[in-house]
Amino acid sequence: MHSTTIHFKGHRCFKDHYAGFEEIKPINVIIGRNNTGKSQMLEFVSALCHGQLGKEKWSYKCKGVLEETSLQGVFLRDTSEGPLRGNWWSDHGRHFVGVEVEWEVHSGGHASNPKLSVNDSHPYLRESHFKEGRDAKILDVLSKCRHPLNGKVFRHLLADRDIRPEPADTNLSLNSDGVGATNIIRRYITTSNDRYPRGLIQDELLNAFNSIFAADGRFTEIQVRVHDEPDTGKNQGHWEVFLGEENKGLVALSRSGSGLKTVLLVLLNLFVVPAFTGKPKSNFVFAFEELENNLHPALLRRLFQYLEAYALKENTPIFITTHSSVALDFFGLSDHAQIIHVKHDGSSASASTVRAHFDKCGVVSELGAKPSDLLQANGIVWVEGPSDRVYLNRWIELISDGEIKEGKDYQCAFYGGALLARTEFASPEEAKKEANRVNLLRVNPNVVVVCDGDRTAPQTRIKERVRRIKAEVAKIPNAYLWITQGKEIENYIPGAVIASSQGLTTVPDPGQFDNFFPKKRITAQSFIESHLSVKSLDKTQFAIECVDHMVKDNMRNRFDWLASMTAIVTRIREWNS
Repeated sequence: MHSTTIHFKGHRCFKDHYAGFEEIKPINVIIGRNNTGKSQMLEFVSALCHGQLGKEKWSYKCKGVLEETSLQGVFLRDTSEGPLRGNWWSDHGRHFVGVEVEWEVHSGGHASNPKLSVNDSHPYLRESHFKEGRDAKILDVLSKCRHPLNGKVFRHLLADRDIRPEPADTNLSLNSDGVGATNIIRRYITTSNDRYPRGLIQDELLNAFNSIFAADGRFTEIQVRVHDEPDTGKNQGHWEVFLGEENKGLVALSRSGSGLKTVLLVLLNLFVVPAFTGKPKSNFVFAFEELENNLHPALLRRLFQYLEAYALKENTPIFITTHSSVALDFFGLSDHAQIIHVKHDGSSASASTVRAHFDKCGVVSELGAKPSDLLQANGIVWVEGPSDRVYLNRWIELISDGEIKEGKDYQCAFYGGALLARTEFASPEEAKKEANRVNLLRVNPNVVVVCDGDRTAPQTRIKERVRRIKAEVAKIPNAYLWITQGKEIENYIPGAVIASSQGLTTVPDPGQFDNFFPKKRITAQSFIESHLSVKSLDKTQFAIECVDHMVKDNMRNRFDWLASMTAIVTRIREWNS
């Protein structure tokens, strides 16, 4: 039996909250601010590889599905005596095949407190007098349970890494900071020992190197040279790696950029370490920290593309810690990747899987947002569409006197009007799985939601989906929902602003319940038809033209504008405090 889900706490900054992985995917991206606990997540992965679930004071929560083979090892088919009456297998063990179970593991590695996911009619509950005996047998199964990473070789590349000149040594090893890289390359290129084929470096690794660099550079060879002149100082007798590039000849790695060294270290881990250790690539787990350091975004994307293809081909999990928007945008919607968001509340770290990136036919892309925009924002202002974003950004600027800006203090994202029916803002405990909605609260817990009231008269009820969102947002700390008193955002634009932006002499203020734009089922003229003499216009371009003419004085008396915008700015300031 394998544990499909495993979490831990009690290690360094993970004091109070369990953190870990619901599953292991080919690519596992760990994001978070500095000093939140990303490196400790990698230490957890290392502990899983080494099978150290009883290590020190760590506590674990595990989840898995009970399998027939494992159960038959403790619920014996030919036994009918002892703490369980009747046949141990046919009367007891077989009822638990396929049942999901959660349990804990504490110091010493002993399983405890099993919780089985069974309904009221399951024999486990109906025959409660056998519970103690059955639990003991199930704990026997769980004590032998392994995680899919158990027994894997953990390879770690630190953010602080380099490839330096090194003396010759027949013992090969590659440290997490890059020490040993030069000696490995030297050994494969210069030795006559067939165990270290030259082609692994000059052909296989070089081809991978060139596929990643593509148009950024074409390398013809990887060589090593020894510093044997007296004036080489402390490097005398050391070997150094040289890269041959078309039209440049051989260039010492010490005179090359850090990006070259990063890619070379990644490839040494992927190709050469499995070769000289004699282990298949599928026996390894790779952890790379902050690969974006000193890499151009285009080169970084190609490196990520290569890593994803490698992980899938070799059945090898890869873990990446990052601050890079490139990583989030590249892997955010991949079926082969997951994003783990690590946070710290000042006393303890926590981690959660960001699921909204993978939900329901790429609906986050439909919402007009990129993963990096949302995950790295201090908070999100959810609006219906691009024109609403233009107005909200200008109004936030007016209320905050230019202090608060999108991209620095918050991020706008689009829910797309009717798409609101496919979304929800709910805590994990209250999210309704059967509703088949994307839970946008899991993207970022700091939210402001702006909805058009869409009322055509004072007595008109707001739409059901908006009423539902209102109830959900009311339960979220530091959140705010603005259901406009005006029919739409455009109803707030003063007539003087419209006139100035369109080069007209005078335009009246739109009424609270006016149809600003033409409606298919309404024959009465809309506001723009009556006063701008047009049947349609580009809403976003119109917004851009209007906002330059907006000032606080001509906006403050437009319905609930001042109170609502003041509340929104207050929330954004709280997110950033």
